[in-house]
Amino acid sequence: MRLILTLLCRNEIDIIESMIRFHLGQGVDCIVATDNGSNDGTRDCLQHHVQSGKLLLIDQPESTHDQAVWVSVMARMATEQLAADWLIHSDADEFWWPLRGDLKTTLQAVPEGIQALTVGRTNFLPPPRDDVPEGSDTGCFHQRQLLRERCSLNSLGQPLPGKICHRALPGISINDGNHGAVLDGQALGAPETTAIEILHFPVRSLAQFSAKISHGAQALASNPRLPPEVGATWRRVYREHVLGGTMDTYYDSLCLTPLDRERQLQEGRLLHDSRLHQWLAGPSSSSRPAWEITPDDSQPLVAVITPYFKESLDLLWQCHRSVLAQDYPCLHVLVADGEPQAALDAWQAHHVVLPKAHGDIGSTPRLVGSFHAIGLGVEAVAFLDADNWLHPGHISRLMQARAETGAAFLSSSRMLCRLDGSVMGPCPLIDPKRFIDTNCMLFAKEAFSLLHHWVLMPDYGHLIGDRIMLHHVRNSGVKCQHVDEPSIFYRCGKPGLYRQMGEEPPLGIPARPDYEASFQRWLADGHSPL
Repeated sequence: MRLILTLLCRNEIDIIESMIRFHLGQGVDCIVATDNGSNDGTRDCLQHHVQSGKLLLIDQPESTHDQAVWVSVMARMATEQLAADWLIHSDADEFWWPLRGDLKTTLQAVPEGIQALTVGRTNFLPPPRDDVPEGSDTGCFHQRQLLRERCSLNSLGQPLPGKICHRALPGISINDGNHGAVLDGQALGAPETTAIEILHFPVRSLAQFSAKISHGAQALASNPRLPPEVGATWRRVYREHVLGGTMDTYYDSLCLTPLDRERQLQEGRLLHDSRLHQWLAGPSSSSRPAWEITPDDSQPLVAVITPYFKESLDLLWQCHRSVLAQDYPCLHVLVADGEPQAALDAWQAHHVVLPKAHGDIGSTPRLVGSFHAIGLGVEAVAFLDADNWLHPGHISRLMQARAETGAAFLSSSRMLCRLDGSVMGPCPLIDPKRFIDTNCMLFAKEAFSLLHHWVLMPDYGHLIGDRIMLHHVRNSGVKCQHVDEPSIFYRCGKPGLYRQMGEEPPLGIPARPDYEASFQRWLADGHSPL
């Protein structure tokens, strides 16, 4: 298979070398680049790679930002002259990150009937103007920009549109923005994929962003082919802030205040993500698969176990990405309880498939996933249901508490969220002596012997399984430590939790389960109260 990447760029000297090096290291065979009149050294960088035989360079000096036309020319050149099998259309500020293998092996695995894919992207926060590393004039962008939005929105408040990659198709035309393509007069179908994500660095300094907006908006205005909605954000920022003289204030608003950054981290709207920095800064980065990069590039000592049944791929992806974003190395083990999602095989995780559903609200998959991870040598296991997600510091806070206290069972509080993911507030029910939600639990190796209770509890107990597990933990005598920080984001599917928070339950939410019957049977079997 031959993988070609097209690249349109102008004055990207601070990022272009990193972009080229990364993609050549991830399976791209050759880059077809169009330089649009760069005068900052970008073209010299491109020319260097021409001499290495890895890049074909086209000069396009016209200041009209005719992206669709120019990228379509590159796509046809890649297909007709370079024998491409797959094409990626990228900007200089985009890094196409494969979640397993490299870009070539990921695209090789796409079923034959699929001609194109849409790849999602999320933005990294720009660095504050005064955030300059010591001893450096500016600092590398990937060193300074380590906070990423969980879901990036465009100027209309809608999710940022993805970018297209596709098989080599003669006669294809690429749309403005690389968001889609047309073949034989019809829009090319491009289902969304989670096997690749785009790490996007559109704003890297005040000077870079100001120059990008100024040139881009003027180029768009010079192109009679383009309607006003193309590049609407660039046009608006240029009109309101460049011409209005408030570009520095606007830039500062994009950076967020320290308080806003911390709040959004706590809410899960921002994530710590140093993967690209580690890849680019590594001593042998050009030969390292991206998916192998973990926060310290070592065997994870903690596993997060996620049982799933029929949850949607979107929910599973949000759950998984929160594990990837942990600032402590983690292995994510997703266990299918009889209803596997094939897409998970391409994720940076271990995907365990059970042949039949057990109907025990995830208890058996939790134990199976735990024992799988323990057999690999982890020193602690935590749990995360498929419809929930973690604060980026969840695991590190619990492991820090373990290091400070020697506790074998660690727990946190949780943040209650509505079905749409918006935050209601900290859960008032958490009580380290009586109730710890399963998602808030971490068992270290001294407590591994207690994990079998997930499957040995009576059938009626699975409905109150978290209380039964806490009962066994407290009766075992292992040292416990609670970290009273709501680092689990818990999606509420039960009416009582909404009422606890002073809200009416949403329409269609299931009725409250009969917990009382399970508690009564527990007592009837001679156990102490939970």
